[in-house]
Amino acid sequence: MTNRRTVRTWIRDHGSALNTLNFEAPLDDLEPLRDVVGDARVVALGESSHHIREFYQVRHRMLRFLVERCGFQVYALEAPFTQGQILEKWVRGGPGTVEQVAETGIAMSLGQCRQMYEVLTWMRQRNEKPGGPSLRCAGTDLPGAFGSPLPALEALAGYLSRACPGALPALETAFKVTRSFHDPVTMRAFARYQELGPGERDTLTSALSELTAVMRRLTFVQRSRGHGAEHQTALWHLRGAWYLDQLHRATATGESFEVASTFRDVYMAESVLRLLDGDGSGQRVVLAAHNWHIQRTPAAEDGESPLLPAGAHLAAALGDDYRAIGVTSSHGRTTTVGEPTPERPEGTWYDAPLPPPTGHSIEAAFPTDALWTLANLRAARSQVEDAEAVRQSRMADYFLNLPVFDAFDAIAHVSHTTGSDYVTDPGAGGVR
Repeated sequence: MTNRRTVRTWIRDHGSALNTLNFEAPLDDLEPLRDVVGDARVVALGESSHHIREFYQVRHRMLRFLVERCGFQVYALEAPFTQGQILEKWVRGGPGTVEQVAETGIAMSLGQCRQMYEVLTWMRQRNEKPGGPSLRCAGTDLPGAFGSPLPALEALAGYLSRACPGALPALETAFKVTRSFHDPVTMRAFARYQELGPGERDTLTSALSELTAVMRRLTFVQRSRGHGAEHQTALWHLRGAWYLDQLHRATATGESFEVASTFRDVYMAESVLRLLDGDGSGQRVVLAAHNWHIQRTPAAEDGESPLLPAGAHLAAALGDDYRAIGVTSSHGRTTTVGEPTPERPEGTWYDAPLPPPTGHSIEAAFPTDALWTLANLRAARSQVEDAEAVRQSRMADYFLNLPVFDAFDAIAHVSHTTGSDYVTDPGAGGVR
């Protein structure tokens, strides 16, 4: 006789039903999250679609719990490391409005909604309180997501002029090629790179390689002079430029964009690992990114170039010190990105209907009578009989095949979703 049950009945009996999305609400209802997190140093909070109002709210309530009840000190975003420096400065009291820094520091308009303004403002206000621990906010992604490395090179220039003027000719060479294809619109820059000749591509790669070698040669000397933190930040701008160049080169020489884009994931994972011990204090990090990026498992292992999301790298590096919480939904609305327009050259976010859950999806196992439900898949793994049959999870307006119980440690399921105000308000940039 066995006590094993189906995933559906296990979630019905053991899932934690939560009935508020209010960011300021008391946090006692989120205590079951503590069992999911344990002593992990990195907790990733996902989303099955970008620009969903309820996903922002769920993630931000969990973030607040992790900061206030579990002592996490860093909020790492799916946002460019280089441009995201403005977020770090602002939450520590820097100039500008929350709307300005969210637009500048977070790519793809993902910061341009009320829920992101709310959480950034909370972080700033928390840091203003005397005696409390400092709360950091950082980007983890490639410069401009994956447009051109120009922002990273510009961030590097000032430091190199002081620390190693002899490297400036190599930097100027990199600038010259980069400016020839740079465009503030990500996909236009990407397309313009594809038009470069092999010689120009090689020139850029060679210059970035030379800069990397020179910077690494200076690491210990600069550290001994008291410039270690500034040097490491400059190196990380350069590392982002180098990975972005590799992404561009890979697609230009025939690799699929799907595979080449995982250079983003390597950099995101390395950025998170860098944050863990950045100041020697053993910090704990909350990573917010799409479900695809945070899953613990490879997206595909066939062929010479497996699709390895950031979460697969983090799980390999950290083991049980990494926890991934997927965020998804069953009913309501989702978002898609349409073709670029003159008004929205990065593409317009469209509000779209959410297809019903498939029979093999994790979404089908959740009840929908609660506002949202948290299910600890770690606890369920040994107690359910059909975990291997749950082979799909939602991604925007379709379903992705993946081993859900291996990919995620928990699932936060929202019964009904809507687009963010950026999407549903045409004046804010979306189309209904």
